[in-house]
Amino acid sequence: MNKMNRRTLLKYAGAGLAAGVLSDSIGKVMASSPSDKVKSSGAPGFTGKIPFSLIVDDGSPVDPLFYELPGYETPFLVPAKFTKRVADTFDRFDLHGKFTIIPMPSCLGRIDQSLKRVPQDHLSEFLKLMRERVAPRFDITPEFLTHLSSYDLKTGNYKRHLYEDTWITQAPKEEIVDYFTLAFQILKNVGIESTGITSPWVSGIDVEDKYAQSLADAQWNIYKRKLTWYFLYAASDKEKPYQCNVKYKNQERGQVVVSVPANAGDIFWSMDLPHKKDRPKFIRDGIDRLLSPDGKTGRIRQLIDTGFPVVIVTHWQSLYTQGTQLGLEGLTSLADRIQKVFGSGFEWVKCSEMARRYVESQA
Repeated sequence: MNKMNRRTLLKYAGAGLAAGVLSDSIGKVMASSPSDKVKSSGAPGFTGKIPFSLIVDDGSPVDPLFYELPGYETPFLVPAKFTKRVADTFDRFDLHGKFTIIPMPSCLGRIDQSLKRVPQDHLSEFLKLMRERVAPRFDITPEFLTHLSSYDLKTGNYKRHLYEDTWITQAPKEEIVDYFTLAFQILKNVGIESTGITSPWVSGIDVEDKYAQSLADAQWNIYKRKLTWYFLYAASDKEKPYQCNVKYKNQERGQVVVSVPANAGDIFWSMDLPHKKDRPKFIRDGIDRLLSPDGKTGRIRQLIDTGFPVVIVTHWQSLYTQGTQLGLEGLTSLADRIQKVFGSGFEWVKCSEMARRYVESQA
């Protein structure tokens, strides 16, 4: 299988282009047929309101692109003041969804111990904000362990030339279970419970059965959780959307693993534009593509009308935008527009709730 380079994967992770290219190469069906669609209010557990979810990938006390893309210009530490502003935005619009916390960000160490070049008080403040301000509203998931080089469980060293997307393809299931179990344990050690997992880039897309079963075992090891989920698939506003999908069942445990996709790409990723002055317009245009001011057109309206999950994805570094916070301003504008258009007819829910409702709708 031919994989795109990681810069391209990262750039288009929210837009879904990487997943589309890889799916062509391995012959997978990336979206359900129309008969598999589930209307927002017609299944058990639905409140009658349209459920929305927001996914924020790559969460960390540092900007993960600092090490992932050499030469990328950004402040290394993400200030607590910014993290608080993000949490304030979540509160203001009652946002819910999924937020990643990378257990070993950029191979700097473990967040339940210490990180190189990161003051301990900075790490502690980030984790405190995650526990107290973000976790009540968002599912928290690891994004494997490092979102960079794979970690050697036996030696405790990082395999500098073996990234996690390549590692999972060749790793035996038992090793993946241990890898995921460690990710969940690290989060548990800092007082954060994880309901599922997120793929860095499109890791596991070519070994999805093994991936889903390993997730089930790891969640059972730590939490004995019967319903868990993962985020792997994403579609841009120009691509066919994905449906949720029950990927694995363990009848003995009564355990179910659900794939929860994103169907609205990262419109706040403006960092690749050569001219910074073009970024605000890029973000405004993206908001219009997701939802017109009158709410009659746009990707979100399309998803509602066709019965696909309204799940929007962005990235921690997109919101931060190299310290300018332009992405967060864009998220504020989008959330405000959604509120004005849909009023009391919608609700923000966690991704685990999306998964639960889908499973109930299939019962």
